[in-house]
Amino acid sequence: MKITLHKILIFILSCLGIALLTSYLGALNWTFDLFSHFIFQYLILTIITLVVCAFIKKYKTILYFSPILALLTFSVFSIYFGGNKNIELQNTVKISCINILSSNKNYKDVGAYIENESPDILILLEMNRLWETNLESSLLSFPNKLVINRTDNFGIAMYSKLPLSNIRKELIGTNDTPSITADFLIDNKKTTLLATHTLPPMGPEQFFKRNNQLEAITEFRKKIKNGFILVGDLNTSSYSYHFNKLLKESNLVDSRKGFGILSTWPTWMPLAYTTLDHCLISKGIMVKSRDVGNQVGSDHFPINIELGYN
Repeated sequence: MKITLHKILIFILSCLGIALLTSYLGALNWTFDLFSHFIFQYLILTIITLVVCAFIKKYKTILYFSPILALLTFSVFSIYFGGNKNIELQNTVKISCINILSSNKNYKDVGAYIENESPDILILLEMNRLWETNLESSLLSFPNKLVINRTDNFGIAMYSKLPLSNIRKELIGTNDTPSITADFLIDNKKTTLLATHTLPPMGPEQFFKRNNQLEAITEFRKKIKNGFILVGDLNTSSYSYHFNKLLKESNLVDSRKGFGILSTWPTWMPLAYTTLDHCLISKGIMVKSRDVGNQVGSDHFPINIELGYN
């Protein structure tokens, strides 16, 4: 019995090791990139499997596969440390971003969520005319806005209680899906906000367009000399090569650093939870709070961020 169980455990650990190594090749192929989004799941399975190995006293197996455990542990738990966290900030701006899912009909839940969270700036993704109409009463407190309705899943809207300047539609990358950018003040410091929604990388063409958009965001960011905030559904997790390339080349910080994983998708399958919705900030901006909202009928959870300057 022990021999058979041991072989099964080795097979599971080998598969997890292959999945981890495959995730490092995400720069090469869209299918390899998909493996990078589930590092947390690999870690949990590895821990469970190694605990069983310990129970049946297969200590050499634990030793052989310990590098996989170490790599996974570092990847997952590094998000809990560092970053620009400062819970003592006073003059902050709260931003909420919701991928509402264009086919979602839970208008009351989304409206109630907006009213309860009461953000200073609200980003809505997958926006269309039906959603704009049904949320009208919940958005009365946002006098400044730009709404770009579409019949596909790439409508986008920015609503603000704060004065906005230079608010406009941007086409980022080779795809024709719109982003929105605007300038506003945090503690009298000019700050630029870019709200975006990249294509899901399902297939070679969309993989290229998603990556092209991430690269174009980097070029856009380099032109901004003041504080910068990127918010939206980037259709990539923080474990992806392409996400980390964006962080490095754009000199941005993941606002989740110091707060944890904060998974946002898919709401309907907890075992596959990963984070696709992000807020990245320039290094001078600090984060007072960062959390994920409750289910509002979408396949994504909302995100909320309070930001300011020291």
